[in-house]
Amino acid sequence: MNFFLHLFKTNRLLFTSRRYYSSVNPNSKFDDVKPVVIYANADEDKLNILAYNRKKIGVYRWINKINGNAYIGSSVNISVRMYTYYSLRSLAKSNRPIDRALLKYGFSNFILEILEYCDKNNVIEREQYYMDLIKPQYNIVEIAGSTLGYKHTPESLSKMRDFVLSDEVRNRKALSTVNATAARRISIIVKNIKTNDKSEYASLTDAGKALGVSRASVSQALLNNRLLKKTYFVTKNIKT
Repeated sequence: MNFFLHLFKTNRLLFTSRRYYSSVNPNSKFDDVKPVVIYANADEDKLNILAYNRKKIGVYRWINKINGNAYIGSSVNISVRMYTYYSLRSLAKSNRPIDRALLKYGFSNFILEILEYCDKNNVIEREQYYMDLIKPQYNIVEIAGSTLGYKHTPESLSKMRDFVLSDEVRNRKALSTVNATAARRISIIVKNIKTNDKSEYASLTDAGKALGVSRASVSQALLNNRLLKKTYFVTKNIKT
């Protein structure tokens, strides 16, 4: 019963509608849109974003909390798409304005919204609806769907050139990559339920090495509240 109560409270908090737009861009059309889920900090909410959107089809929006600029996208598997965004290597190789912005400002300065969940047959249509409504600044094409084989118009090429990195921004990009890598290191506590001994580790990798398991195993144990080796309980080390 306690488990289901915890699950209910977690989901209730996750799906609570909250407003963040007034402090970002009070004159935007954002208030006309009511997302089904809002992740107020894309860095801190990473695990929830990946866990709760597995195999889900829908339309999403990135919002830059610094300048209010937005990006609209869609996917037939949102979780898989988000893995690409969270790959620093993938972002570093990309010329897309949204990817450069994520590197420049960091995930903690972005809100991720799931605008709606839909089915495969109408996901592109719904993406186009939101693109027409919001006219997001980071989208370099105006037509929803795959850009494979797409020949950029002079307008879209100009928009991409506006985001060309200066030497100063390149330096910031390199620094943000280092900072983002450090920020992704999750400090955790591992408790031996048989002895009640607790150990603190600076990262999932360190914990995995100490326990003789993979980093992924530690991550899954943390995410799903499962015991490792039927002995170890993993929690985040929340520092106040």
